Amino acid sequence: MDACQNEIGVVLVVGPRQRRGRLESLVESRQISFICAETPAEAMRALRSRPDIELVLLAYNETVEEYVELCRSIKFDQRTRLTGVICLARAEHMYDSMELYGAGVDECIWEGASEAELEIRVRRALDRQRMNRSLDDASAVITSLATAIEGKDHYTCGHVDRVGSYAMEIGRRIGLDAAGLEALKTGGIVHDIGKVIIPEPILNKPGKLTDEEMKIMQRHPVIGYEILQPLRSFRDVLPIVRWHHEKPNGRGYPDGLKDDDLPLLPRIAAVADVFDALSTDRPYRAAFSLEKCAAILKEQGETGDLDAVLVEVMLQILNVQLPDKSSAAA
Repeated sequence: MDACQNEIGVVLVVGPRQRRGRLESLVESRQISFICAETPAEAMRALRSRPDIELVLLAYNETVEEYVELCRSIKFDQRTRLTGVICLARAEHMYDSMELYGAGVDECIWEGASEAELEIRVRRALDRQRMNRSLDDASAVITSLATAIEGKDHYTCGHVDRVGSYAMEIGRRIGLDAAGLEALKTGGIVHDIGKVIIPEPILNKPGKLTDEEMKIMQRHPVIGYEILQPLRSFRDVLPIVRWHHEKPNGRGYPDGLKDDDLPLLPRIAAVADVFDALSTDRPYRAAFSLEKCAAILKEQGETGDLDAVLVEVMLQILNVQLPDKSSAAA
């Protein structure tokens, strides 16, 4: 691989040597750091070994299928999903562009484009990628903050990760798409971030909370919502953060939502949250047995404190068989 070092950014130029020459000249003349790859397979090896690559420039030959697969690999890999992809295409390959867009390419530039247009497109793409990475860095900071806040409560170590895992498994079993599952995972991690405002003596109080202390505790969903609302990358998570203590029967907080007004993702998170709370030690009681947890979940599903359908899914995950009440009564 060839290289030109500079602080501006790192671009990967992919394609046969005779096709990628114009792109190499562009980035080199503008003092943009770049490396080159002859084939899509070589490009993927470079991407996995160089996390500083911000942009991929494709100059494919007659065989578009390999480059379509390369785009899919880049955009569906968690490690490279934020990397920009621009394709330099010949006019006679216009129909190939639809396949490339479908595979996740950010834009196609026709080979006849001027040097000025090429430069503008590349620089815009680099600016866009830096913005995306900044958003991703902000997300990392927020999730780290959420984990740190969990440390204030000595009895909930690992709680946020477990809630995310339980919620995702419920989501999988009811057929949620990838975006919904990702929201459940992230929502599990940050759902209690509003507890940053809760004093530790309240979080770790061994006895029952007073009415005033309970009011303070019940502020955390709204505080969490307000912390995350300005961040576009947490948009899909906001309903979970604000409404994971709402109940289908309308007896929850902070907004008293009920029935169809309460969205699916917070309903799922609530079941996962309640189960983890029941099955772990808390300041005011020891963890319940698995059978006792299942029985309480079942009861809360019947009273409308939790979604009864989702409770049944959770019970399937736990693989707990509860006695039938009618047969027990007989």
